[in-house]
Amino acid sequence: MDNTLNATYITLDGYVEVQKYRYLYFVIMFTAYVLIICSNSSIVCIIVIYESLHEPMYIFIAALLLNSLLFSTAIYPKLLIDFLSEKQIISYPACLFQWCIYYALATSEFYLLAAMAYDRYVSICKPLQYQTIMRKSTVTIFLVLAWLVPACQVVVPIVLNANKKLC
Repeated sequence: MDNTLNATYITLDGYVEVQKYRYLYFVIMFTAYVLIICSNSSIVCIIVIYESLHEPMYIFIAALLLNSLLFSTAIYPKLLIDFLSEKQIISYPACLFQWCIYYALATSEFYLLAAMAYDRYVSICKPLQYQTIMRKSTVTIFLVLAWLVPACQVVVPIVLNANKKLC
């Protein structure tokens, strides 16, 4: 097998009438992106500023919103650039990187939702033991695992497929 670097670009042709409505699409998507950034970051800042909100439920909500911010930042800038450019292309390494970020953050959202569900389960079914079970260290472990496990699961296939040639 030839191990030379395969410089390949992927052309994205899935948009309908991009040339005709490119500025309208750009304004709509840019507005959505700005709204996502403003709303999520303001809620995260409120949770960080007020110490009364430093409870596991609110920490998990802030982590979920931060995950949403990262997920949006992985998708929207390239999408906005594609709306304004003549040809929608991406290099293969950039495509792999975006794929890695996309799937790692999407999977971590499920882990964060599972951690939130466990937090609600403990608070409802074991209210007297809640403070003992959901300590700061437990919440930290859940958050680290929610972001680390999906990243490890996604990076391994990408590293294995990075040097393969495309058809």
